[in-house]
Amino acid sequence: MPSVHAYFNKKNASIAKGQVDAQRRGQVDGSRRGQAAAPVILMVSGGADSMALLHMTATEPIDLGDGTGLARVAKERLHVLHVNHLLRGADADADQHFVQATCDSLDIPCTVLRVDVAKLAQERDGNVEEIGRRVRYDAARELAQKLCAEQGVSRQKAKILTAHTADDRAETFMMNVMRGSGMSGLASIPRHRGLIYRPLLDYTHDQLKDWLKARALDWHEDATNTDTHYLRAYMRHNVLPLLKARNPLLVQTVCKIADLMTDEDDYLEAKAARKLRQITLRKSESSLVLDALKLSSTDVVIARRVVRIVARQLIPEAWLEFRHVDAVLEAVAAGVGVANLPQNLEARVRLGTVTFSFTGAARSAVGAAAAVAARSAVGAGSARSAGGAGASAGGVAATNGKLAGTSPAAATFGEHLAVPGTLELADGRVLSARILPVEHGFDVVSYATAHSQEWLGESVLLDAKACGVDPVHGGSLWVSGPEAGDTMQPLGMHGQSKKISDLLGEAGVPVESRSMMPIVRTNIRGHVVWVAGIRPDERVKCTQDTKQLLELNIYSGHKPFERSQ
Repeated sequence: MPSVHAYFNKKNASIAKGQVDAQRRGQVDGSRRGQAAAPVILMVSGGADSMALLHMTATEPIDLGDGTGLARVAKERLHVLHVNHLLRGADADADQHFVQATCDSLDIPCTVLRVDVAKLAQERDGNVEEIGRRVRYDAARELAQKLCAEQGVSRQKAKILTAHTADDRAETFMMNVMRGSGMSGLASIPRHRGLIYRPLLDYTHDQLKDWLKARALDWHEDATNTDTHYLRAYMRHNVLPLLKARNPLLVQTVCKIADLMTDEDDYLEAKAARKLRQITLRKSESSLVLDALKLSSTDVVIARRVVRIVARQLIPEAWLEFRHVDAVLEAVAAGVGVANLPQNLEARVRLGTVTFSFTGAARSAVGAAAAVAARSAVGAGSARSAGGAGASAGGVAATNGKLAGTSPAAATFGEHLAVPGTLELADGRVLSARILPVEHGFDVVSYATAHSQEWLGESVLLDAKACGVDPVHGGSLWVSGPEAGDTMQPLGMHGQSKKISDLLGEAGVPVESRSMMPIVRTNIRGHVVWVAGIRPDERVKCTQDTKQLLELNIYSGHKPFERSQ
């Protein structure tokens, strides 16, 4: 969170920017000129808001909200993503063709993803709207990764633009009030998180339609937007008009509240995330163990958020109500008890710990299914080796060398991890790698140490050259399970060797799970770089001579550097 000084300096700078915008119209901002190759992906449905976003971005200066101000976006950066949910038959196909034709007229490439969202929701017993949203965002992130890899730029320079408006923000705020949401929900739709930017949040839907009409530009109306069986449509057509009759500035008022809530929510979320890292005892893809005594002594405002963060890490689509969170904290305060949470998740308190784990059925695979669909459409994952096919289109057989139904204890796997790139593991987690330059005079050792402490093993910074990775052309690392007799030189042991089996034992990894622990090596026969999530090797640590950093991450759900998204 910024200080008061920094906050108002930024605000005043924004005001000053508006005074010189006229001088900058039609010009490409200098800071963006240096990022000309980084893609800007526009999520376009064909409705008025998204068509306004498309035409504005393609033809006029626009403020992306990235701090560079009002400026044109270089046309070669633009790429449109359209997702056909196959929910409205011929109308949906007409929207698809309309978007494609508009992109052709503007000479902007367009990627189309066709996903049977209704079928996916039925298979996963999920909400059509939520699953559709997840499919769209997963597809956008996959496309960003693909385009960045093709253009040789960092994925973090990409931008994904959505056409959310002030009306959308007010609707989301009121919907979350109805659901009994906490501060995170009342923050509504943020202006920017991770790769996602929303440059139209200060416009109303009517203003954007007027903008299109003034330029004789067309759009398509989605009939479902008037179907009040959907909560958003009900809020839009039945609730907000009544409130606007009493307060014509309702939308602006709600948006101001949302901005204030966002600042406060971000601050509390960061404190809760730090607290979670401090009290985490053990973590795996399917469970997380916390120090219950430390959680019980935590401020209840932060403790509630800790519980919600844990649930999201284990089940990204989980929605905890107040009663669920209170049930967990009540058991924590009592020192013993079990709280049953949605989607077969439970929190069990005993012997000074609280363990979040699954009770029976495996967690929902909606997110994974959506990601597979997205990858098939945008052609992502091409950087992965041929041996890393993952789940096939039929959803069967082999994943990372592990046959479906085999015991994890007996499974073996081995795949290349491209640098930069990502690799999906059989247990649902993802390994990622990227190169970060080191500026002259930068204290890289202190920075790497602080980074490792911050992420507690989930992310490490290593010397790229020592890992055998070319700073310019990248390369690859080899990821496999531990092999008999494997040794490494754990960081902090000053070059002393240690058996990886002993290291895993000291880390509390169950014997039956050790064969699936990802070990990152310089190559197939090379030395160990990182026992993912546990310890890097001394030989690849950062020194003051390090010129390029290799960042390695292991995660479920959001990447460490995307968690604010």
